Amino acid sequence: MKKLRVGIEGAAGYTGGELIRILLNHPKVQIAAASSGTFPGQPVFMAHPNLRGRTDLAFVKSLDYKALDCLFIAGGHGDSMTNVPAIIDMTKGKIRIVDLSGDFRLIDPEAYHTWYGKTHEAPDLLKRFAYGLSELNTKEIENAKWVSNPGCFATAVALALGPLAQGGVSGVVSVTAVTGSTGSGASPSLITHHPTRHANMRAYKPFQHQHVPEVEQILDRLSGGRALKLSLIPVSGPFARGIYAVCQVDLPKGMTAAKVKELYASAYKNRPFVRLLEWPPSLNAVVGSNHCDLYVSVQDGRVGVISAIDNLVKGASGQAVQNLNLMMGWDEAEGLAYAGCFP
Repeated sequence: MKKLRVGIEGAAGYTGGELIRILLNHPKVQIAAASSGTFPGQPVFMAHPNLRGRTDLAFVKSLDYKALDCLFIAGGHGDSMTNVPAIIDMTKGKIRIVDLSGDFRLIDPEAYHTWYGKTHEAPDLLKRFAYGLSELNTKEIENAKWVSNPGCFATAVALALGPLAQGGVSGVVSVTAVTGSTGSGASPSLITHHPTRHANMRAYKPFQHQHVPEVEQILDRLSGGRALKLSLIPVSGPFARGIYAVCQVDLPKGMTAAKVKELYASAYKNRPFVRLLEWPPSLNAVVGSNHCDLYVSVQDGRVGVISAIDNLVKGASGQAVQNLNLMMGWDEAEGLAYAGCFP
């Protein structure tokens, strides 16, 4: 069988490194090229030392898009909306795209301007990208050529709340989500520099994180109307990888614990990467894997849902590969069916 030729743009960052690591083990994919403006011509292990001896791949300065079947874009926010229209044009729309930036996650260009502080440069493409929340938007992804990969917070929170939205739960949901330092990218900053982050906790962007509108957007679609409004406080945690999200919301009168559990069992039946637990999850049980561990508790008319993911895998590169599998009609677990490291 001829392997799919994929390229990775912005491959020197953390998500780019995870894409290389995962795709090296994918039986149906060949990494044709990986680009980096910082390391052109140098072996990929210069940016990702864990890949030394695993591949002879070297970074290129730019990709030949016409030679690719699929493109993963792992660059910064704002780059894709500038470059993607030209890429689609030069490949005559034939190339498949999975974009890991936030540029095509929101359908409304005004919402993009509000939450990202920029005017969208390709608003006509916003509705043409499928939202890549693999488990809860499967059919649209299967029929898509271009997919916008969700944000890491959005993945953890939307997987936690999606079944409630499908079941008709509405209202304001309180979410506190703790994230590892890798969520801020490879370049150090005040909140990611190790001496200021070690043994420390710090909230940031309370109620103003850019993943809020994409969560509300997918929840509204799942409910068929106005669903849950998000009250999110992100917290930077003293660890490198993972997101631990705690969600709480009032239930409609008469909705029982049994009904809530049924919603989750139905939503994630036969989905290999969402694990429903009988106890609150441990973050280190998902780190390094494409799994999302969920725990659901109902008491006194309220539901609490706790979600744990690896922000770089299920929250980024792993889900991107899962979306590629769905687009290609392959088993969604292809190249991803491995456990994380524990402890």
